[in-house]
Amino acid sequence: MTRIPGRAGVTPRQRLGSRLRALRELAGLRNEDLAAELALSPATVSRMESGDRLVRLDEIEVWVRVTGASAAVRDELASLAEAAASQIRPWRSRLPAGVDQTQRETAALEASAATIGVYDHAVVPGLLQVREYARLVFEMAGGNNKGGNKEDIAGKVEGRMHRQAVLLDQSKQFTILMTEAALRWRPRSIALQIEQIRHIRAVMALPNLQIGILPLRGQAKTIYPEGFQIYADRANDADTLIVVELVTDEVTISEPASVARYRGEFDHLRTGAACAETAHALIDHIIADLQAEET
Repeated sequence: MTRIPGRAGVTPRQRLGSRLRALRELAGLRNEDLAAELALSPATVSRMESGDRLVRLDEIEVWVRVTGASAAVRDELASLAEAAASQIRPWRSRLPAGVDQTQRETAALEASAATIGVYDHAVVPGLLQVREYARLVFEMAGGNNKGGNKEDIAGKVEGRMHRQAVLLDQSKQFTILMTEAALRWRPRSIALQIEQIRHIRAVMALPNLQIGILPLRGQAKTIYPEGFQIYADRANDADTLIVVELVTDEVTISEPASVARYRGEFDHLRTGAACAETAHALIDHIIADLQAEET
């Protein structure tokens, strides 16, 4: 998703797709011709050429053979495919975008997926944040090149609040995991923290949403990794995507083996999480701790 803020950008996938389309057209072939050779549908070939579907190395080999391209072209395409498998976008590249460019892009991903998994070890995930908590998170993220001025932050908060309506879409299934430490991380007052935690408890009633909390007490079952999101079962047979948030960059991963690794890690985290009534009890315990601290 390496887009230039404010206007359409060209991703490595799109560069690869454009090159494949040019080869097909120069060879005088139709989508249907490539589709038959690849044992795919013409619509899938179109998605490959538009950059909406990852192209595998074995598919490149077929493309090169059918179009009569050279070995040098094959190597070029293989390099583009490797670059397209994991796309890195620095946070600072979004700063000139104005207000909520990141939120718009994330909303588009959420709209495309029927199954969404979210994991965060440090803070309450954005889909569950109340307005003031979200504002403080964006302000603190400014030191990581993810913040901005007050106008930018206000727009980002509005974008995040608008995104949360997706939780009401019963055609989608959400699993959101967070650590107990993330629930206890307090950016301001105890009152705000209690409001935030009670909001999480309330949205747990949604039938298409499962929230899991990884407790601090007890034997650890895994090392908590960096935060990431999973966008699966996407429209038009688009690839499952993993989005990983690092300090300096956002990494989008679509390479199947890496996607499988992250999905396995997510399932492993879920097995160690408190859910349903156990999560309710843990949330109530945290609220009681906060209230005792306040007095």
